[in-house]
Amino acid sequence: MAKRQSQSELADGGRGLAQKAILFEVTGNERSEKRAGDELRMHRMAALSLEEVIRYMRIGHPDFEISRVKVVGVIQVLSSSEHL
Repeated sequence: MAKRQSQSELADGGRGLAQKAILFEVTGNERSEKRAGDELRMHRMAALSLEEVIRYMRIGHPDFEISRVKVVGVIQVLSSSEHL
């Protein structure tokens, strides 16, 4: 992302317009499946911050060992999305 945006700029302030979120790509292995030669698994998710991504992965996928997080881009999300 060339221009750094704050969370307040990404969240539209609840004005009913489309909101923006950062699209993250998280790569790693399941700890229980970690063997030599295993391919890395990838999850993509939209969030307002890296902290949200890490919190989601720790709670929703506790056995997933993160090896890399990449920002793929910024996307527009419908205002009806409850988590944004």
